[in-house]
Amino acid sequence: MANILDTLELDGIREDFLELLGIYEEGDDGGGSPSIARAKTLVSISRITNPGTFNESTGVFDTPTTSVIYTGPAHVSPVTYRRDRQEIGGGEAVRIRQYRAIVPWNSGDIHLGDIFLVNFTEDPELDGRSFDVSDVLYESELAVRRITLTDTAKDIDPNC
Repeated sequence: MANILDTLELDGIREDFLELLGIYEEGDDGGGSPSIARAKTLVSISRITNPGTFNESTGVFDTPTTSVIYTGPAHVSPVTYRRDRQEIGGGEAVRIRQYRAIVPWNSGDIHLGDIFLVNFTEDPELDGRSFDVSDVLYESELAVRRITLTDTAKDIDPNC
């Protein structure tokens, strides 16, 4: 059975994506070379490997340990085709917003529950914000990795 996309087409799609992220700079010959320093948004994705132990003297859990799965460029945008929703937890309404992140196809083994942190972006409201990975979308002819993120921040104005 023939592939839908041949290797050359798939490489072209991947290069287009890298240009979208702004990590290619034009060379004298018209070609591009990778430059993470030019990325519009830099993120890291990590996984909690040890949730920490309960410290009886302080009454709180020690800081969990994490391992970094991916660090690099990404494109983050809100999911706009569905309405924001509120969930009730502990008797309190919490607004849940979802975002879609696109990272390079070879960005690592990303799992549900991983932590997605925006390390640098031009949007000051997004810079430094942390999200939970709530879905990882796969496809047979992989050009990019699409990730659904959940933001359960309580500091969002409910009247927005």
